Amino acid sequence: MQKFIDLPSDSIASEPAVPYILSPIYNAEWSQSSLKVVHDARNGFTFGDLLILSKVLNLSLSDLTVIFNLSLRTLQRYDVAHKMDADASSKIIQLSILKEKGLSVFGDQSSFNEWLKQPVPELENATPLSMLDTPFGYQILFQILGRMEHGIFA
Repeated sequence: MQKFIDLPSDSIASEPAVPYILSPIYNAEWSQSSLKVVHDARNGFTFGDLLILSKVLNLSLSDLTVIFNLSLRTLQRYDVAHKMDADASSKIIQLSILKEKGLSVFGDQSSFNEWLKQPVPELENATPLSMLDTPFGYQILFQILGRMEHGIFA
């Protein structure tokens, strides 16, 4: 059994070194007809890629358990090179696109990260983070961010 290794911050690749997770192809303007997204999701991302994205979004392993519907113990057992399945990789792409949209709307990453963890009246006072376990939750958050971008607040 592999033991989860807590990586020191200097051993994780910097943002520019991650070609997919934080690349411009996965931003708020991506084309939904792009087969590259499907291909990339099917090929899978590594758990290390997810850790890099979670660090940018200031998400804990506990947060990831909710988003990916996995137990904490399962995540702890994953090696950074572990290849995520197509469903998890699709969520990684969705999370990356949401990150870009949030950055565009809020202007800085930390403000968006805080918003993810604050109750939102439009979500019946649930946090945006709690919506990320289904594709429908992502759609709702994109709608809310779109309204915020245009100055329409509920």
